Amino acid sequence: MILPAYFRNGAPAGDLPPDAALGDGLLETMRLEQGRIPLWHLHRQRLVRSGAVPDSQLNDIEAFLPELAAVPDAARVRLRLAGGKGYWDLALHPLDPREGQARGVRLYLCETRLEAGETANRGCKLLQRARYNRAAAELPGSGLAVDGLLRDSAGRVIESIRCNLLLYTDEGWLTPDLSRCGVRGVMRDWLAERIALHEVDIEEGTLWRAGELALCNSVRGVLPVVALDGRQLGPPGPETRKLQQLVTEELW
Repeated sequence: MILPAYFRNGAPAGDLPPDAALGDGLLETMRLEQGRIPLWHLHRQRLVRSGAVPDSQLNDIEAFLPELAAVPDAARVRLRLAGGKGYWDLALHPLDPREGQARGVRLYLCETRLEAGETANRGCKLLQRARYNRAAAELPGSGLAVDGLLRDSAGRVIESIRCNLLLYTDEGWLTPDLSRCGVRGVMRDWLAERIALHEVDIEEGTLWRAGELALCNSVRGVLPVVALDGRQLGPPGPETRKLQQLVTEELW
């Protein structure tokens, strides 16, 4: 299979409609490695948690996934599901699995805020990305080496534009409480099954006191944060390297 490649409801397609054309919907960004999606079970759990995807549609997607074994190299997979329409599609793009692992990410605090909800946050990733796009427009550059850090309306640190946040402190690994808002990433969930990862409210000052900062998502694994708001933090720390090694040994 030659990339990029596109599929609509399991059938090959020449292209796909823009996100805006699908209206309300869900998004899963996944990594294909050696012909399989290692974290599919967690992606599926998140889609189930949304309450918007019937089992029959999930079963159709899961039945299609073995077709991706024809992709010999790592790939970035974007799965979209249009709410209530029975529509789903997949876009596959080439992926350099090493990019960002060693050099790290420069993280900037964004003025764009997330709205903290009063009801339980399901932590699903929505197709409506306008707020994240506004945050991205604030950044001094683009690409994987630059990311933006989002806070909620009360000033609590929540997540980056593309990733979940991890902090290593005297208390061990911390990650922001996402019960009010934010995307609960599947890599974050995978790590929480293997290490002591404490979910707490995090203020901006806690970032500066942390011994190490890292980001994680299902495509890139664990990425060290090497600069915060223009201030250099130093090279990737040993605890971050341990997390990277864990992902490499168990997933890819």
